[in-house]
Amino acid sequence: MELLTLAWRNLWRNKRRTLITATSVFFAIWFALIMRAFQLGSYELMVNNIVHAYSGYFQLHAKGYWNEQVLNNSFVNDPTLNQILDSLPGSSGYTVRLESFALASSGLQTRGVLVNGVHPEDENGLTSLKRKLVRGIYLTPADSGALVSERLAGYLKIRIGDTLVIIGQGYHGNSAAGVFPVKGIVRFPSPDLDGRLVYLSLEAAQNLFSADGMVTSVAFNVMDPLRYSKVAETLRRKTDPAVYEVMTWEEMMPDVVQQIRADSASGLIMLGILYMIVGFGIFGTMLMMLNERMREFGMMIAVGMQKRQLMWILVAETFLLGILGIVTGVLAALPLIYYFYIHPIPLTGELAESTIRMGFEPSMPTAWAPDYFIAQSVIVLLIIMVVMLLPVMRVRRLNVINAIRR
Repeated sequence: MELLTLAWRNLWRNKRRTLITATSVFFAIWFALIMRAFQLGSYELMVNNIVHAYSGYFQLHAKGYWNEQVLNNSFVNDPTLNQILDSLPGSSGYTVRLESFALASSGLQTRGVLVNGVHPEDENGLTSLKRKLVRGIYLTPADSGALVSERLAGYLKIRIGDTLVIIGQGYHGNSAAGVFPVKGIVRFPSPDLDGRLVYLSLEAAQNLFSADGMVTSVAFNVMDPLRYSKVAETLRRKTDPAVYEVMTWEEMMPDVVQQIRADSASGLIMLGILYMIVGFGIFGTMLMMLNERMREFGMMIAVGMQKRQLMWILVAETFLLGILGIVTGVLAALPLIYYFYIHPIPLTGELAESTIRMGFEPSMPTAWAPDYFIAQSVIVLLIIMVVMLLPVMRVRRLNVINAIRR
């Protein structure tokens, strides 16, 4: 404790030098936190858009369905399976779906669509489908109507109350044809989804495709988004791997994972460059401080202080200087990061349009999580402690007579 007190007093003997060094540490941690917060926030938004737009955090399929997504690879939604799904720890809900491609037409217009048979309330709990409704009314569990995505409705030139004809192939090669009144129009940010989705009640879809009691997938939400892979692993252990496959969103969308990893790597390179600049800045300040204090160090050793004690004082001074800059930098960054976490920066113009075309929300939020605050603080402190090795080694090799004569 006495060592820290002496080191703290030494820092403020030259306030200008201390403030210059602490300020360089302050801006290092401040820029690092802001940069990383926006980067991680964009990843969280991307994942959230993917997960809550359609896929869920993970899905259950019949074995082989993901490689060949046809109705013949659907499975029976039996009571035993429902009991496993209802008691799955960590899950906050799930929705069962019967999905198949078909042709949708109205008048002279025809387009290939993805038909989704869903439990309306369960689907809304996972993907907030009701909030995407821009016109009309939402589906009921035994509804005979359809929800149509906005771009698809524009292409087919249909409005609320018009008739949508769906033609396709049902379960085991049965013909599938049905006529459905349009109950509502839903809007998706992704042009791909918005141009081809049709929602029916699960009962109506099963009747259309002659697939009574069959579903193609079960999509899950979780209580803790950071633990979804563990919840998925629990479901794998509870189900027969020869009958079912459990896939996380990362396994279903490896291209998105690669995109995030590549962007994260580039961001880490930028942080590395920033840390190098800051490291050299602190190194220069330490070198200046060392040259200014050589006579002081020589006098302290001449009057009886051991070099080892002096080295520990320098270590303590450097540590306190680093802590001072890191704490003030974190405290200055926190309000800004939290503000943009609550109020993301909206994107406009061509950047917003390109973001929407990729299927993501046009905004830039920050991430609010303690792990990267701690990680960046530790990295900056380690850089400071590495830079500190120079003055420590200089003191160890100090020639007292030459130092006093300076």
